[in-house]
Amino acid sequence: MLKLLKTLHAPDKVYMTGGTPLLVTCEDMQTWICKHGRLSNSHLFNELVGSEFANLWGLRTPEICLIDVLEEHLPIEHADLLQPAFFKKPCFGSLYLESSKEIDSTYIPTFQDKNFRKKIKNREDFLKIALLDIWLSNEDRNHNNSNLLLEFSDNAAYYFYAFDHDSIFNSNTLNRGLYQITENESIINTDLANILFKSGRNLTAIVERLIENFYLCIKECKINLKNILALVPAEWNLDIQQLEVHLHNNLFSKEWLKACETNFRTLVQKHIK
Repeated sequence: MLKLLKTLHAPDKVYMTGGTPLLVTCEDMQTWICKHGRLSNSHLFNELVGSEFANLWGLRTPEICLIDVLEEHLPIEHADLLQPAFFKKPCFGSLYLESSKEIDSTYIPTFQDKNFRKKIKNREDFLKIALLDIWLSNEDRNHNNSNLLLEFSDNAAYYFYAFDHDSIFNSNTLNRGLYQITENESIINTDLANILFKSGRNLTAIVERLIENFYLCIKECKINLKNILALVPAEWNLDIQQLEVHLHNNLFSKEWLKACETNFRTLVQKHIK
């Protein structure tokens, strides 16, 4: 069961993006990125499921929880965007990692420094995240929007963290079936991928290792699917039985897994020189 936290006061920040997420402090005295039901409960479902799958893959992703945003804490100046009706049910919370930086185009030159790259302890996870995105049809992690953090609380050890999973299932069309993401929808087709794996050093071995691990991760996700779905709050009013059927039919078929492997190999071969 996910812990349910209450907000302590008004949001520390309102992000003026599509879903208008909030930066909030909760009763545990920690800071969380809070996503609510302004867009749809399906987006909250995607965040929860995507995060749990990433954990089962052994990837680093911020801790998650459910958040009860008290109505008196909603900022009046954003009343048109943050209506009380959006907060009548638990929101999705993702722990805010203060000692991290989101990777954007301005940060890419830093990775050119060999000594900087040596501090990244989970370099292979960059490609593992790309493979997870292919499996989940995540269209929103690409050259324009990495949705990756570099965590550096330890000056000698940096780690990639994946966050923001609300555009998995081809931007929330699981009920209509999945299709493979394109080369422009993958972080494999980025300058950063080439910086991290340039000259092809050990790339073949890395790809083979990731593919072998891919099928083990899929097995683990399938085994734990019911436990993950049990975390979904009833207040989100989602048809969990139907979602379970859709997930089984789309994510775990032999045809889909083979298509994911092929897409991954193709993208690596084409875009990492």
